[in-house]
Amino acid sequence: MKRAHKATVKFCLIVAAVFSLAGCAKEPQIITRTVYQEVKIPVVCIEKMPEKPKFKANDPQSARELMEYFKTCEELLKGCADERVGN
Repeated sequence: MKRAHKATVKFCLIVAAVFSLAGCAKEPQIITRTVYQEVKIPVVCIEKMPEKPKFKANDPQSARELMEYFKTCEELLKGCADERVGN
């Protein structure tokens, strides 16, 4: 009788192990999915462009004013671009 009892216990343990491992045989399920989206953030930039001076071919001062205008515009643009780098 002891031998039959041991066989029954052994059988029950094997059946329990099979049922506990049966959950491992399932297909893996996706629990979460990451979706990346581009988010555009507005940046405070140039409110108003400086007024562009007129170029006169005979006046060297007008060329100097035009050069200063382009330099100012470039500095404004660099300031705007530098603000965007941090975002």
